Amino acid sequence: MIVQDPDRVVLSAAQKARKINQDNDLYGTFAEIGAGQETVRQFFRAGGASNTIAKAMSAYDKDFSNAIYGPEPGNRFVCESRLMNML
Repeated sequence: MIVQDPDRVVLSAAQKARKINQDNDLYGTFAEIGAGQETVRQFFRAGGASNTIAKAMSAYDKDFSNAIYGPEPGNRFVCESRLMNML
């Protein structure tokens, strides 16, 4: 059984994204290697993303990813070096 603190407000994903979008101290890039596209979509749908997101990029398409970032050792796509190249 889960006991929830009655004073704690549980925010939806859209509410969390909107709260971050409205924070003037946060601005940057979403770079993802799989599964992050849905996260970025939540920020865009919440509204105010132009104040938060400078760039959103994905390495989802392997040919496109290699054309931009070059091939990785061992032909890997989900790896730290690919993420660092994206950033």
